Amino acid sequence: MESRVVDLRREPGSRVLTAAFYEVKGLQPGERLVLLTAEEPSLIAQSLDLQLQHRLAWTAVREESGWRVEIRHRADVAPKDLVDLLTRDHQRLDGLFARALQLVNGNELAGASPLIREFASGLRRHVEAENDLLAIRLPLPRDPAGVDPLSIMLREHEEILGQLALIESCYEDGAPESGEVAAFMAILSGTLAKHEYREENNLFPLWEALLAREAGEARDELLARVEKMLKG
Repeated sequence: MESRVVDLRREPGSRVLTAAFYEVKGLQPGERLVLLTAEEPSLIAQSLDLQLQHRLAWTAVREESGWRVEIRHRADVAPKDLVDLLTRDHQRLDGLFARALQLVNGNELAGASPLIREFASGLRRHVEAENDLLAIRLPLPRDPAGVDPLSIMLREHEEILGQLALIESCYEDGAPESGEVAAFMAILSGTLAKHEYREENNLFPLWEALLAREAGEARDELLARVEKMLKG
């Protein structure tokens, strides 16, 4: 697919980010967008990615007349490292859960059921990868009070799996009440949001620092193992 090229080199500096956002906000998987900028674009690309909930991947090249930034949907690019892989899996699970919750809130419980099953199996694989592989493979200091990032992760995983079991139990008799399912899903939604935020901002940077000390082959091997676990 050919790239769509947008020349922002003549835009005033104060308007470049806004102009870039309106060009990139609708980017879909399979599409490519090229932005031409006068200034080094790293901060612009990072800001765009943050605003669009980490949906972007980009490369920047210096040219004689400025900078050329090729932007693609993140789904079209292989994970660059372990943290990228785990963060993407958070987003994938969040998407499944959001679609299931929308159906439950619309009283379409039968339609929500396969999404909930897919979400549940994916969530359990994610927890298994972090608990049984990464927590051991990338050990971190533990605090006796349990307030360190790794202890918090393990404790919250237990809480999340318990809340997930309550949702699944609603379907055991075959005729769940939409209000009950929605209530349990709302609780889990809040728990997941806080958990993912803490992991991505407190734990993942520590794991990233440990991985940075290892040889590239070891990092690649661990990435492949986790990717296999997440796929099931």
